[in-house]
Amino acid sequence: MSPAAAQPAAAAPPVPHLEPVRFDVLPGAVAIDRPPVRIFLGTEPAQHRAERVFFYSLMKVRHPGRVYEVYRMTRLPGFAQGRWRTGFTNFRFAIPDLADRQGRAIYNDVDEIYLADPAELFDLPLGEAGYLAITPADTAVMLIDCARMAEVWTLERAQRLDKKTLLQLAAEKPGLWAPLPAKWHARDMEYRPGFTACLHYTALNLQPWHPTPEQYSYHPHPLGELWRDLEREADAAGYEIFTAAAPSPAFRDAAARLAALAPLQAPAELAALAGPDGRVACLGPLDTAALAGLDATALPLDALPGAKAELIAAARLELCPAEDLPWLLDALFAAATRAVYVAVAPTLAEAPADTEQWWRQRLRAAARRHPGRAWRLDLLDAAGRRTHGWQAPAAGPAAPTVWCLHGKHAGDNAQIDALAAALGCPAQVHRLRFTALSRLPGWLKGATRLGLAGAEPPLLPPWPDLVIAAGRRSASVARWIVRQSGGRTRSVLLGRPRAPLKAFDLVITTPQYGLPVRGNVLHLPAPPVRPAAVDDAELTRWQDQWAALPRPWIGVLVGGDRAPYRLDAAAARRLAQAAQALAAQRGGSVLATTGPRTSAAAAVALEGALGQSAFCHRYGSGDNPYRALLALADALIVTGDSASMLAEAAASGKPVAVFPPPLHRTPGQRLLRWIEKRLGLIERAAGSRGTARQQNRLGRLYDRLLVAGLVSRERDVAAVQRSLGLPSLPAEPAPALLGPDLLARALGDAATRARELLCAEQPIP
Repeated sequence: MSPAAAQPAAAAPPVPHLEPVRFDVLPGAVAIDRPPVRIFLGTEPAQHRAERVFFYSLMKVRHPGRVYEVYRMTRLPGFAQGRWRTGFTNFRFAIPDLADRQGRAIYNDVDEIYLADPAELFDLPLGEAGYLAITPADTAVMLIDCARMAEVWTLERAQRLDKKTLLQLAAEKPGLWAPLPAKWHARDMEYRPGFTACLHYTALNLQPWHPTPEQYSYHPHPLGELWRDLEREADAAGYEIFTAAAPSPAFRDAAARLAALAPLQAPAELAALAGPDGRVACLGPLDTAALAGLDATALPLDALPGAKAELIAAARLELCPAEDLPWLLDALFAAATRAVYVAVAPTLAEAPADTEQWWRQRLRAAARRHPGRAWRLDLLDAAGRRTHGWQAPAAGPAAPTVWCLHGKHAGDNAQIDALAAALGCPAQVHRLRFTALSRLPGWLKGATRLGLAGAEPPLLPPWPDLVIAAGRRSASVARWIVRQSGGRTRSVLLGRPRAPLKAFDLVITTPQYGLPVRGNVLHLPAPPVRPAAVDDAELTRWQDQWAALPRPWIGVLVGGDRAPYRLDAAAARRLAQAAQALAAQRGGSVLATTGPRTSAAAAVALEGALGQSAFCHRYGSGDNPYRALLALADALIVTGDSASMLAEAAASGKPVAVFPPPLHRTPGQRLLRWIEKRLGLIERAAGSRGTARQQNRLGRLYDRLLVAGLVSRERDVAAVQRSLGLPSLPAEPAPALLGPDLLARALGDAATRARELLCAEQPIP
């Protein structure tokens, strides 16, 4: 036993009482005669988004006839948290005492999601073991025998000793640990579709909910879209952990304190929000004397769910528990028919509600779920004095004008058109022509037309409400349009601008560019694409032409040379051989088409290696079968040089395999790559658990240079492949991990963010 553990223990500290969040037997379900599934969740205020999605994932997979109890271990007293990486590291070792030293308990870190019913985990045989975990020291997911582990892990020891010592105490007792089945704890890229039951996002600087932006410069997680899709579902369902019907245990005391505060003076401008003869319902300490002539009624917080008024006004909600604020704010918008007013002092709130940004984001999200409501947020200092505010209209322009700036690359233009179509409003295409000066870096060109040779139709006022551009050439033109409009036009940039990211209202980017997360940067798992549009007559024509070729048809979509990839003749022959081998194995045929970047040498080599038994179309020689192949092929092989082509293949829903083309770097590019690897900026070595190492200070500094547009990473299309979950040859083609529906929902997120720019909140002095 360690010397620290051998020291005489102080008197046993009082065990905190935790009130569980219960999932009762669902109405109409047959109850199961089994003990409740007890889950102890290590969490902290900064992880509020992760916590909500954890609960939602559990709700989705739970058995409807069983009771589940989730004990939120957060802000537990008596722990020296300053030495921990998270705010809940040692809480897990207090579980035996928190569970009254009896029965079983599951432990989960908050940065996990359930993909299968944890009742199966809870009912696993323990035998003589005291706890099950992947390894004796990897305890982020555990099944615990609370009676047996109480001999080793106590509340007093958990408060006094460090994690290493507590694990050593358990290791000193043979047989106390037994292995947990791997399906119940997959760390990051250990995830296996259809097998993994619990997924753990361990890389702190890649966590999709970005809990501590003051510590990390976040980048997208390759599996982040799985988590984000759960959050979308929770948003659409209006799910919250606590609700008006079941608030947090601390809510009622907070509501009583709120009612006892001295009232604040409501600003007279609220009359315009309520409308003529509008009714006003007030919650919290708010004096409505300035709203003379309006019907103003004071309501207690618990009366909010049944209230209705043109204007719902609330003050000092920051004094409520942070876990209750999401449902409270949503209830404000549900009760209002015209507008919502909120006056808060964020500095007095619990984390994560202790920032102005948090309140704006929550009000924006509530307004999205309850369209047609305007809102105003007044910010107060600690003394209750108003400092400034924000106001958002109920909606943007009735018929907004949208300009799409088309450049030279068909893939970029297709992405612009896909976003414009998702917006659901008419858009005008302006085709831009460029000179060699357009290649100058964006930070040098600024908001100018430098490098623009012309546009069809010309770029003339009236200026649009929204402009959509892609790539560095069009980026400066979009900024120039915004300047010409006096700042009224909102700008959306797809890809990477190679200019300061803050110069755009929204940057929609994808994994190949390696841009860090920022407030105005939205990461999609792949470029936005529209489903292949092929009319019946065209499909019939191609079907007839290919009818003599035996099925299954293996469609081969060939890209070409685009830095840092080069599809030379040798690579084209290897591609053809791999496609023919797959077709022969399945008794089918190869249908191939090249693209505008396929070199003549590669096209000749491809045709020669495929031979007469395959169909091979060379780009530019007659009708292009690309769309027909996406629609008719039974499986697809795609060269890994084009992110758009990978996205279109994944969106087809067909099995896909990727042929990685050779990398070709100039001496300067090789030197830059060597420096990036040497400094640990890319390809950081895996840690002991096989997961990427956490970001260091140098990485955060490098991200600041990326954000400023002063440097840019090498284009890494393999990152899009990983995000989509597509295998590489010689592996068998398989459907993308992110299927067509999920990709469509991600594009919907982008359209929502772009629409919100048209009714964005404006500062009030």
